[in-house]
Amino acid sequence: MTTFSPPLDLRAETPAAWAEAALADPEALLSDHAHCEKKAALTALNLARHLGDQARASSLLARLADEELDHYRRVLEGIQDFGWTLLPDRGNPYAQALHRLASKGLLDQLLIAALIEARSCERLWLLERAAANHRTLGAAPWLAFLLELERCEAGHAHAYRSLAEERFGREVVQQRLDWWLDREAEAIRTQPWRSAVH
Repeated sequence: MTTFSPPLDLRAETPAAWAEAALADPEALLSDHAHCEKKAALTALNLARHLGDQARASSLLARLADEELDHYRRVLEGIQDFGWTLLPDRGNPYAQALHRLASKGLLDQLLIAALIEARSCERLWLLERAAANHRTLGAAPWLAFLLELERCEAGHAHAYRSLAEERFGREVVQQRLDWWLDREAEAIRTQPWRSAVH
């Protein structure tokens, strides 16, 4: 397996075996990811509301939300193409655990978004490799889509960090991100493996 460099310095590495467990129920995996893409679009739009006084931020977040909605649509189409049903949203205990720790308003919201995108990038990288031999998701178009998603998540993580630095300054962001990286590692380690990206 080639090396992977996450867009943020994540402090807990997901074992490669996680991907095999996640791929055990591809219908649940894709359903959960569809819900995640929808929530990611809403997050970008919500943050745009708070950063409306910054033209670059508004434009960047609008493009990000558009990209997330495009992914949401394409995952939904994939579910339909496989003859599956979009399963109910089971929630995201990982993201909920992070949000429960937020205490610094907009700064924390931007950093949580960056961390979630960085973790998604890492796990999509693992899924892309494991899915190569999967009977359903091993088709070339799906592997290419997973690679696209992985690269987009990396870009989104960088974008959220950049927006935080523009608003709060690099030193403040780095200090708070250092704290968050430990919390994120704790949160991801406590999550049971399931057919979901988180």
